[in-house]
Amino acid sequence: MRLLTLLNSAPPDSTFFHIAMVMITDYNIIKKLSIADMAARCNVSKSTLSKFTRELGFDDYHDLKDSAVPAEKRTVFQLGYVQNIMSVLEQNDYDSYFSAIIQDISMLQKIVDTQAIDRFAKALVQYKKVASFGLMFSESAAIDLQYKLAYSSKFIYTSQDDRKQDAYIRSADADTLIIVFSNSGNFLHQQLLRPGHPERDTFTHTKAKIFAITANAAIKDLPYVSDAIVFPHETSLQTHAFLYQIIMDMIVTRYRYYTEQ
Repeated sequence: MRLLTLLNSAPPDSTFFHIAMVMITDYNIIKKLSIADMAARCNVSKSTLSKFTRELGFDDYHDLKDSAVPAEKRTVFQLGYVQNIMSVLEQNDYDSYFSAIIQDISMLQKIVDTQAIDRFAKALVQYKKVASFGLMFSESAAIDLQYKLAYSSKFIYTSQDDRKQDAYIRSADADTLIIVFSNSGNFLHQQLLRPGHPERDTFTHTKAKIFAITANAAIKDLPYVSDAIVFPHETSLQTHAFLYQIIMDMIVTRYRYYTEQ
Protein backbone atom coordinates (compact mmCIF):
# COMPACT_ATOMS: atom_id res chain seq x y z
CA MET A 1 0.00 0.00 0.00
CA ARG A 2 2.83 2.41 0.82
CA LEU A 3 4.55 1.60 -2.46
CA LEU A 4 1.36 2.30 -4.40
CA THR A 5 0.80 5.54 -2.47
CA LEU A 6 4.31 6.69 -3.32
CA LEU A 7 3.84 5.79 -7.00
CA ASN A 8 0.66 7.89 -7.02
CA SER A 9 2.47 10.96 -5.68
CA ALA A 10 6.16 10.86 -6.67
CA PRO A 11 7.43 12.39 -9.95
CA PRO A 12 7.69 9.58 -12.53
CA ASP A 13 11.28 10.57 -13.34
CA SER A 14 12.44 10.44 -9.71
CA THR A 15 14.74 7.81 -8.19
CA PHE A 16 12.16 6.91 -5.53
CA PHE A 17 9.50 6.34 -8.21
CA HIS A 18 11.91 4.01 -10.03
CA ILE A 19 12.70 2.04 -6.84
CA ALA A 20 9.01 1.74 -5.98
CA MET A 21 8.21 0.49 -9.48
CA VAL A 22 10.93 -2.17 -9.29
CA MET A 23 9.71 -3.27 -5.84
CA ILE A 24 6.09 -3.45 -7.02
CA THR A 25 7.16 -5.52 -10.04
CA ASP A 26 9.25 -7.87 -7.85
CA TYR A 27 6.95 -7.68 -4.81
CA ASN A 28 6.50 -11.42 -4.30
CA ILE A 29 10.24 -12.01 -3.98
CA ILE A 30 11.17 -9.04 -1.77
CA LYS A 31 11.30 -11.32 1.28
CA LYS A 32 13.95 -13.44 -0.47
CA LEU A 33 16.24 -10.57 -1.46
CA SER A 34 19.00 -9.01 0.63
CA ILE A 35 19.45 -5.26 0.62
CA ALA A 36 22.42 -5.75 -1.73
CA ASP A 37 20.31 -7.85 -4.12
CA MET A 38 17.48 -5.32 -4.15
CA ALA A 39 19.84 -2.38 -4.58
CA ALA A 40 21.37 -4.14 -7.58
CA ARG A 41 17.93 -4.79 -9.12
CA CYS A 42 17.09 -1.10 -8.65
CA ASN A 43 20.53 -0.02 -9.90
CA VAL A 44 21.02 2.18 -6.81
CA SER A 45 23.38 2.12 -3.85
CA LYS A 46 22.50 0.41 -0.59
CA SER A 47 22.51 3.81 1.13
CA THR A 48 19.95 5.13 -1.37
CA LEU A 49 17.79 2.07 -0.83
CA SER A 50 18.05 2.53 2.96
CA LYS A 51 16.95 6.17 2.56
CA PHE A 52 14.02 4.98 0.45
CA THR A 53 12.87 2.47 3.09
CA ARG A 54 12.94 5.19 5.75
CA GLU A 55 10.95 7.45 3.41
CA LEU A 56 8.30 4.71 3.35
CA GLY A 57 8.19 4.77 7.15
CA PHE A 58 10.20 1.62 7.92
CA ASP A 59 13.11 1.43 10.36
CA ASP A 60 15.34 -0.30 7.82
CA TYR A 61 15.25 -2.71 4.88
CA HIS A 62 14.69 -5.71 7.19
CA ASP A 63 11.62 -3.98 8.60
CA LEU A 64 10.33 -3.45 5.06
CA LYS A 65 10.96 -7.11 4.18
CA ASP A 66 8.99 -8.25 7.22
CA SER A 67 6.01 -6.24 5.99
CA ALA A 68 6.25 -7.39 2.37
CA VAL A 69 3.51 -10.00 2.59
CA PRO A 70 1.05 -10.14 -0.33
CA ALA A 71 -2.26 -8.73 0.87
CA GLU A 72 -4.20 -11.83 -0.11
CA LYS A 73 -2.00 -13.96 2.20
CA ARG A 74 -2.80 -11.90 5.29
CA THR A 75 -5.44 -13.40 7.57
CA VAL A 76 -7.47 -10.20 7.50
CA PHE A 77 -8.01 -10.78 3.77
CA GLN A 78 -9.58 -14.24 4.05
CA LEU A 79 -12.60 -12.58 2.46
CA GLY A 80 -10.47 -10.37 0.24
CA TYR A 81 -10.81 -9.38 -3.37
CA VAL A 82 -9.23 -12.42 -5.03
CA GLN A 83 -10.60 -15.15 -2.77
CA ASN A 84 -14.03 -13.63 -2.38
CA ILE A 85 -14.96 -11.73 -5.54
CA MET A 86 -12.63 -12.94 -8.28
CA SER A 87 -13.25 -16.57 -7.31
CA VAL A 88 -16.95 -16.10 -8.16
CA LEU A 89 -16.29 -14.34 -11.45
CA GLU A 90 -13.55 -16.78 -12.49
CA GLN A 91 -16.10 -19.55 -12.26
CA ASN A 92 -18.04 -17.61 -14.92
CA ASP A 93 -20.88 -17.45 -12.45
CA TYR A 94 -21.87 -13.89 -13.31
CA ASP A 95 -25.47 -14.46 -12.21
CA SER A 96 -24.34 -15.28 -8.66
CA TYR A 97 -22.24 -12.13 -8.59
CA PHE A 98 -25.11 -9.89 -9.68
CA SER A 99 -27.58 -11.70 -7.43
CA ALA A 100 -25.42 -11.20 -4.35
CA ILE A 101 -25.04 -7.47 -5.01
CA ILE A 102 -28.76 -7.07 -5.61
CA GLN A 103 -29.61 -9.08 -2.50
CA ASP A 104 -27.35 -7.00 -0.26
CA ILE A 105 -28.60 -3.73 -1.73
CA SER A 106 -32.21 -4.86 -1.27
CA MET A 107 -31.56 -5.68 2.37
CA LEU A 108 -29.89 -2.31 2.89
CA GLN A 109 -32.96 -0.65 1.43
CA LYS A 110 -35.17 -2.49 3.95
CA ILE A 111 -33.17 -1.86 7.12
CA VAL A 112 -31.04 1.21 6.46
CA ASP A 113 -30.84 3.35 9.59
CA THR A 114 -32.18 6.65 8.26
CA GLN A 115 -31.87 8.23 11.70
CA ALA A 116 -28.15 7.47 11.69
CA ILE A 117 -27.91 8.90 8.16
CA ASP A 118 -29.45 12.10 9.50
CA ARG A 119 -27.06 12.21 12.47
CA PHE A 120 -24.08 11.93 10.12
CA ALA A 121 -25.47 14.68 7.88
CA LYS A 122 -26.09 17.01 10.83
CA ALA A 123 -22.57 16.36 12.12
CA LEU A 124 -21.18 17.36 8.72
CA VAL A 125 -23.06 20.65 9.07
CA GLN A 126 -21.90 21.16 12.66
CA TYR A 127 -18.19 20.40 12.23
CA LYS A 128 -16.00 22.67 10.14
CA LYS A 129 -13.00 20.32 10.30
CA VAL A 130 -13.87 16.92 8.85
CA ALA A 131 -11.72 14.02 7.67
CA SER A 132 -12.57 10.58 6.31
CA PHE A 133 -10.29 7.54 6.26
CA GLY A 134 -10.18 3.84 5.43
CA LEU A 135 -7.87 1.20 3.99
CA MET A 136 -7.75 0.06 0.36
CA PHE A 137 -11.32 -0.09 -1.01
CA SER A 138 -12.59 1.65 2.12
CA GLU A 139 -10.12 4.49 1.51
CA SER A 140 -11.50 4.66 -2.04
CA ALA A 141 -14.89 5.30 -0.44
CA ALA A 142 -13.36 8.03 1.71
CA ILE A 143 -11.99 9.69 -1.43
CA ASP A 144 -15.38 9.36 -3.12
CA LEU A 145 -17.03 11.06 -0.13
CA GLN A 146 -14.49 13.88 -0.38
CA TYR A 147 -15.42 14.50 -4.02
CA LYS A 148 -19.16 14.09 -3.50
CA LEU A 149 -19.23 16.58 -0.64
CA ALA A 150 -17.13 19.02 -2.67
CA TYR A 151 -20.04 19.30 -5.12
CA SER A 152 -21.98 20.76 -2.20
CA SER A 153 -19.13 23.08 -1.14
CA LYS A 154 -18.18 20.94 1.85
CA PHE A 155 -14.45 20.24 1.85
CA ILE A 156 -13.01 17.38 3.90
CA TYR A 157 -9.55 15.84 4.22
CA THR A 158 -8.38 12.33 3.42
CA SER A 159 -5.12 10.57 2.56
CA GLN A 160 -4.08 7.22 1.13
CA ASP A 161 -0.90 7.34 3.22
CA ASP A 162 -1.49 5.38 6.45
CA ARG A 163 1.20 7.42 8.25
CA LYS A 164 -0.54 10.69 7.38
CA GLN A 165 -3.83 9.16 8.48
CA ASP A 166 -2.37 8.23 11.87
CA ALA A 167 -0.73 11.62 12.33
CA TYR A 168 -3.98 13.44 11.52
CA ILE A 169 -6.08 11.27 13.82
CA ARG A 170 -3.67 11.55 16.76
CA SER A 171 -3.40 15.33 16.52
CA ALA A 172 -7.08 16.04 15.82
CA ASP A 173 -8.83 18.20 18.40
CA ALA A 174 -12.35 18.07 19.82
CA ASP A 175 -13.59 20.32 17.01
CA THR A 176 -12.82 17.66 14.40
CA LEU A 177 -15.12 15.00 12.98
CA ILE A 178 -13.50 11.85 11.55
CA ILE A 179 -15.59 9.44 9.47
CA VAL A 180 -14.11 5.95 9.17
CA PHE A 181 -15.06 3.49 6.45
CA SER A 182 -14.29 -0.07 7.57
CA ASN A 183 -16.30 -3.08 6.44
CA SER A 184 -14.90 -5.36 9.17
CA GLY A 185 -14.29 -2.56 11.66
CA ASN A 186 -10.73 -3.78 12.18
CA PHE A 187 -9.26 -0.51 10.93
CA LEU A 188 -10.40 1.07 14.20
CA HIS A 189 -8.35 -1.16 16.48
CA GLN A 190 -5.74 -3.07 14.46
CA GLN A 191 -2.64 -2.12 12.45
CA LEU A 192 -3.73 -3.95 9.34
CA LEU A 193 -0.60 -3.19 7.32
CA ARG A 194 1.75 -4.64 9.95
CA PRO A 195 2.54 -8.36 10.28
CA GLY A 196 0.33 -9.99 12.90
CA HIS A 197 -2.05 -7.02 12.87
CA PRO A 198 -1.07 -5.66 16.32
CA GLU A 199 -3.49 -3.52 18.26
CA ARG A 200 -3.45 0.15 17.32
CA ASP A 201 -3.87 2.96 19.81
CA THR A 202 -4.38 5.76 17.27
CA PHE A 203 -8.04 6.28 18.04
CA THR A 204 -7.68 6.01 21.80
CA HIS A 205 -5.35 9.04 21.74
CA THR A 206 -7.46 11.36 19.61
CA LYS A 207 -9.84 14.05 20.83
CA ALA A 208 -11.83 13.99 17.61
CA LYS A 209 -15.40 12.78 17.27
CA ILE A 210 -15.28 9.36 15.56
CA PHE A 211 -18.13 8.16 13.35
CA ALA A 212 -17.94 4.78 11.58
CA ILE A 213 -19.55 3.20 8.53
CA THR A 214 -19.22 -0.57 8.94
CA ALA A 215 -20.80 -4.01 8.69
CA ASN A 216 -19.64 -4.85 12.22
CA ALA A 217 -22.27 -3.87 14.81
CA ALA A 218 -19.76 -4.44 17.65
CA ILE A 219 -17.91 -1.30 16.56
CA LYS A 220 -20.61 0.71 18.33
CA ASP A 221 -19.26 -0.65 21.62
CA LEU A 222 -15.78 0.80 21.18
CA PRO A 223 -15.46 3.63 23.73
CA TYR A 224 -13.98 6.06 21.21
CA VAL A 225 -16.67 5.54 18.52
CA SER A 226 -19.43 8.09 18.99
CA ASP A 227 -21.80 6.87 16.28
CA ALA A 228 -22.02 4.32 13.49
CA ILE A 229 -24.00 3.33 10.44
CA VAL A 230 -24.12 -0.48 10.32
CA PHE A 231 -24.99 -2.06 6.99
CA PRO A 232 -25.95 -5.71 6.32
CA HIS A 233 -24.18 -8.54 4.52
CA GLU A 234 -26.91 -10.99 3.59
CA THR A 235 -24.54 -12.86 1.28
CA SER A 236 -20.97 -14.11 1.61
CA LEU A 237 -19.81 -11.73 -1.13
CA GLN A 238 -18.04 -8.61 0.07
CA THR A 239 -20.34 -6.04 -1.50
CA HIS A 240 -19.38 -3.12 0.73
CA ALA A 241 -17.87 -1.13 -2.16
CA PHE A 242 -21.39 -0.85 -3.60
CA LEU A 243 -23.11 -0.28 -0.27
CA TYR A 244 -20.70 2.51 0.64
CA GLN A 245 -21.77 4.45 -2.44
CA ILE A 246 -25.46 4.24 -1.57
CA ILE A 247 -24.90 5.20 2.06
CA MET A 248 -22.72 8.19 1.24
CA ASP A 249 -25.20 9.40 -1.40
CA MET A 250 -27.90 9.34 1.27
CA ILE A 251 -25.65 11.23 3.69
CA VAL A 252 -24.78 13.89 1.11
CA THR A 253 -28.45 14.29 0.17
CA ARG A 254 -29.41 14.90 3.81
CA TYR A 255 -26.41 17.20 4.28
CA ARG A 256 -27.68 19.33 1.41
CA TYR A 257 -31.14 19.33 3.00
CA TYR A 258 -29.87 20.57 6.36
CA THR A 259 -27.62 23.24 4.86
CA GLU A 260 -30.64 24.70 3.10
CA GLN A 261 -32.68 25.01 6.31
